[in-house]
Amino acid sequence: MIEAIVVVREAGKTKPDYSLHFAFPVLPREGDYISISRPDTPEPWSEDAVVRKVWWRLSHPETSGVTSGDLKVGKVIEVFVECDIAEGPYASDAWRQVTNGARDRDIDVEYFDVERFRAPQSSVD
Repeated sequence: MIEAIVVVREAGKTKPDYSLHFAFPVLPREGDYISISRPDTPEPWSEDAVVRKVWWRLSHPETSGVTSGDLKVGKVIEVFVECDIAEGPYASDAWRQVTNGARDRDIDVEYFDVERFRAPQSSVD
């Protein structure tokens, strides 16, 4: 598993809104959809995001540009998966308020491009 920090940006900005730590079998890539379920919202409702950048922080013991003599191997310090808010088919009612509020401020919020119905949480509860 690869540990990474998912950073969800403020709507329309690059400033972080919040971040959460996860263990991934593989790292998400730019353009991937992420849906985060939380204990305060029943499954399958979620907070949704689109991956915009993956930022790797690395450390290496070699000070020169070329490895000299014995092979020295660096390590991963941390990985950030930076995301913009989005709206998937199972966005929670609270998350839809966030995305609709952003749209009301003329901020472009991406809908997941999936062939699935959109089911507001309030219509099923």
